[in-house]
Amino acid sequence: MKDPYRLALPALILVVVLRMAIGWQLLYEGLWKIDTLNSPKPWSAVGYLKNSQGPLRVVFREMSGDPDDLGWLDYDTTSAKWDDWLERFSSHYQLDDKQKGSLHRIVNGSYSTIKVGKGTRKVYVEALDQLPNGITDLKAASRVSDRVVWFDAKAKRIYVDAVEHLKPDELEKLKSIVKTKVADRNATEKAYLTAVQKVFDRQKKGMGFKEKLLGALKGDPDLVGNEDWQRVGKLQEYKERLIRYENARAKADQDFEWDHLDHAWGELQTLRAELSGPIKAMDDELKDKAKSILTLNQLSMGPMPGRWSKLEFADQSTIIGLTVFGIMLLLGLGTRIAALGGAVMLFNFYMAMPPWPGVPAAPGPEHSYVINKNLIEVLALLGIAAMPTGSWFGVDAILARLCGSCCKRKSETVELTEPVTDAAETADKKAASESPSGADS
Repeated sequence: MKDPYRLALPALILVVVLRMAIGWQLLYEGLWKIDTLNSPKPWSAVGYLKNSQGPLRVVFREMSGDPDDLGWLDYDTTSAKWDDWLERFSSHYQLDDKQKGSLHRIVNGSYSTIKVGKGTRKVYVEALDQLPNGITDLKAASRVSDRVVWFDAKAKRIYVDAVEHLKPDELEKLKSIVKTKVADRNATEKAYLTAVQKVFDRQKKGMGFKEKLLGALKGDPDLVGNEDWQRVGKLQEYKERLIRYENARAKADQDFEWDHLDHAWGELQTLRAELSGPIKAMDDELKDKAKSILTLNQLSMGPMPGRWSKLEFADQSTIIGLTVFGIMLLLGLGTRIAALGGAVMLFNFYMAMPPWPGVPAAPGPEHSYVINKNLIEVLALLGIAAMPTGSWFGVDAILARLCGSCCKRKSETVELTEPVTDAAETADKKAASESPSGADS
């Protein structure tokens, strides 16, 4: 009678081919992700984690570190993140004093410092001999506060406060005190208008990234520092809509409610990108400018290691898991362990966006219900883990043969040794019994 559990040769071949096919697919995914790490857009699981749905949504979204980008939209959080990065940047590349000064100006601004009473004041300054004829009080003539801009007749300079900043409408007010036509302007008026424009341009050019960050979060990336300019409408709207979405999601149980939530989620992501996109671009620009001050020797030190985070752990573990499990399955090395590990990893992918009833559909062209390709691969890998496919074809088979040969040689050595030992013991006993001492006893 044939063994009903014994697989036919074609079935054995197909199971091995299935194992190698899944191994190749996992390996290729891992290698592709590794290849992107040196590209302008390195792969990251952040998008997949942020859009996670299902019962473990909170767990997977938290792995991204900042699922709703609210950290990017908070000045103190982002500023502290920059301070930490710049400190590690300076230490890693061993910046000299001159480079540290350049880095400070990039981050905090290229302003001057003047003494005012017992304290100091950060300013942008431009030389100016005198105000236009007939103007003695710049504040009264232009209706621009002297906390923002003022003229020092003794120093022959015009100053703009580096904290308050000069806004475009205030620049126009300063220019409007010159009433004469362009063709009729005298040298004093031309010099005044040139100085005002230069100090405004110097303010914009010399603005540090922290000031730009503050301005971007206040709604005006060019001019910052005054609470009256703050336009937090969209940011506040985004936060309120996030709360409404989460509350509605917790109560949703009908298809039309999920459809409405799916639409609301898309609008939230658009608003999130609109708010956080400029800040992230600013972060990239800051890091590029910081790298531009490095020498060739410093650049040869290689990239600065990043802080280990939940997202970094998720990215690295995914890449390593795909690559290692792929190689093991392809070679048939530790097949059962690799199949089980790959199944666990792919099951996490499945649970991040399960195609279950009452759960929003995953973005993309795929249409599944309960079972998708990730779950199919999980089941296939569990089946492979239940069978010794590596022993049929793979490195496991070679290792098994080597191990078997070693065990066989050891067994044969023991079998040959045991009779010799017994014969020696018998001869010793016989000699002892025939000896005189033995006879006396």
